[in-house]
Amino acid sequence: MAECLKVSCGYAGAPQAQAQLIHHGPAVSVNIGFDLAWNPRSNTAPVLGASSLRDIIDTGARQSCIDSELAIKLELPHFDRRPISSVAGIVMVDFHRAQVHAPALRFTQSGPFAAVPLIASGFKYEALLGRSFLSYVKMCYDGPLGDAIMMFE
Repeated sequence: MAECLKVSCGYAGAPQAQAQLIHHGPAVSVNIGFDLAWNPRSNTAPVLGASSLRDIIDTGARQSCIDSELAIKLELPHFDRRPISSVAGIVMVDFHRAQVHAPALRFTQSGPFAAVPLIASGFKYEALLGRSFLSYVKMCYDGPLGDAIMMFE
């Protein structure tokens, strides 16, 4: 039977944990980049260009996104430009091939990521994990405790 990894993505035990979860949302530390030599069937993580980044988990976002400036800095392979829905309406964005690795979960999402101006728009996170990431994990959101737990088998 596979080991179930559980990772706190909230603020349990912190002062005002419930308010912090509301204000900041659940987040997890990730590494981002593109390792052309990485084999997804291996038991090793890809070697990525940016590490220990805080990534917000957004259950309302269909697509996982990477900050557009980070995508340029890491020279992530660009392969498409297409529309996505956002709070600002339909916008055209670039898509890059990338890997986002969550070390605590020992899980890597590989594939297309929308490049959006997260940092430039005042967002504190360089990536956003949407439902395309959440489709691989279980998540328990505990509002009264101010915590969110992600589980991956």
